[in-house]
Amino acid sequence: MTQLESAALTLAAVTLAFLGVAFAIWWKRRPRALPAAPRPPRPARTPGESRLPKLPRKERHVPDDVQIDPARLARISRKTPADAPDAIEYEMAAEPAIDAIAAEPSEPAEQAPPADENVGGHSAEQVAVRLVPQIPPRDAISTASWLGGRPRLSAGMEWPTIADQPADFLAQIDCTDLPRDLWGGLGPRDGALAFFIHRHRLEMRVLHLRDPAMPVAPPFVLNDPDGWFGAQDGLGTGELASFAVRAFPEWPVDLLAVAPGDPDPRDEGDPAEPGRALFDRGYDIADPAFHPFDWGSMTAMASLLEMRLDRLIAEAAPPAGADAEDVGEMERRAAINREARIRAEEIIAIIHDSAARDPFSAGDATAVMAALHAIRWARAIRVVDPNTGAERLETITLPLTTHRADANLWVHDYQTILFDRAKHAWCVNPDSLSAPTRALYEPWWRALAAREMAAMGHDPFRHLPDYDEDRDAVLLELPTSGLMSRAFGDGDNLVVTIDRADLAIGDFSKLRVQITS
Repeated sequence: MTQLESAALTLAAVTLAFLGVAFAIWWKRRPRALPAAPRPPRPARTPGESRLPKLPRKERHVPDDVQIDPARLARISRKTPADAPDAIEYEMAAEPAIDAIAAEPSEPAEQAPPADENVGGHSAEQVAVRLVPQIPPRDAISTASWLGGRPRLSAGMEWPTIADQPADFLAQIDCTDLPRDLWGGLGPRDGALAFFIHRHRLEMRVLHLRDPAMPVAPPFVLNDPDGWFGAQDGLGTGELASFAVRAFPEWPVDLLAVAPGDPDPRDEGDPAEPGRALFDRGYDIADPAFHPFDWGSMTAMASLLEMRLDRLIAEAAPPAGADAEDVGEMERRAAINREARIRAEEIIAIIHDSAARDPFSAGDATAVMAALHAIRWARAIRVVDPNTGAERLETITLPLTTHRADANLWVHDYQTILFDRAKHAWCVNPDSLSAPTRALYEPWWRALAAREMAAMGHDPFRHLPDYDEDRDAVLLELPTSGLMSRAFGDGDNLVVTIDRADLAIGDFSKLRVQITS
């Protein structure tokens, strides 16, 4: 064994001896547990005694009596509530709000307002909603609620039918934007409600769409003569019916909550007033605000003018007994109108030829309107002599583009057609209209929107034959609207109501659809 190995063994032996001594000292000084006291013997159990532990006896809590308003019971049972006996009224203090519980003791804690006794039922203080059309629209991509146009159905869903016929789409409302207090807190607050109506009967389908997807175009054109389509100023009927865009324009709306005492955006004014005022004061469509904005509006203007050229008096046919002066005036008017007709027909031919081969340009529209403005036509009007009060005929000559209330040849009907086409184009893309056209129509449309505003969760605006304020909730009220191209009755409102009990469980299969009287 080498000297190095001998030293290593000696070191290991010394280390083991040291560890042995340390363990012996610890073992001698370790703490020892005291021996447990002996368990006393269990007393003898009497016969029939239970071995279960005994719980402390306390006074049992007796719940307070709950009183239910007989009127609320009546709304469920559909029976008239019995007269309740006289009782002493107690006023219960409201529970403090959460913030008040955490307040400092020195600060008076605010209490939460008492709960509405009519939650889930009718209350005069309930919140209503106005469907306020966006003018101008903000963002077509993020539109959540709208009237007319195309619904956004769930993926794979077919177009809804009523009585085996495709239904007309009226509106889609984003339920997440509905106020919490609408309908007394009842109804969905997720997904969307889509409203469909039978094409000519008072039958509705309301779909609660959980996951609306892409827009779906209607599978038909609104051409039912007994349907709900109705353009501004009666454009949908009569000799101008062929010029109407037969569709409900897709108009985005904001859902504005209106509580008692809040300002109401709805206006009770006459919807016909803005158009009537324009008719009475007169105007000239050579103004850029009235220019056609695409080939559709340009060719519609040309076709209408072609129809109305027959109204120009081109031949002199003096009545019996007319004097020489009257005959001369009639011949002069006839000559002016013959010339006007020839020049107008030339411009109409140019429009139709250009529409078939050239792209539309605003410059071409300006040139056409300037050429029409240069044409003069004549008309005899009756005037009253301010001195004698006698009536006499007077010849006036006007540009072919000028409208006067006493000389209505074709211009105002063209403006009606332009109004209709402009609103549809504007809903798709506001920039498709010129700045002057938008400056003319947007204030007008805003005034119409206020007068024809739809609503939800309110008492009907007009008398409704079958309406019970305790039983019914108004899902939607749609007035007749030239702006939205819909007509109900003789300028009346369509009202869709539902039992509050059905609304509470989301059952939209039993609706009442009425037209106000």
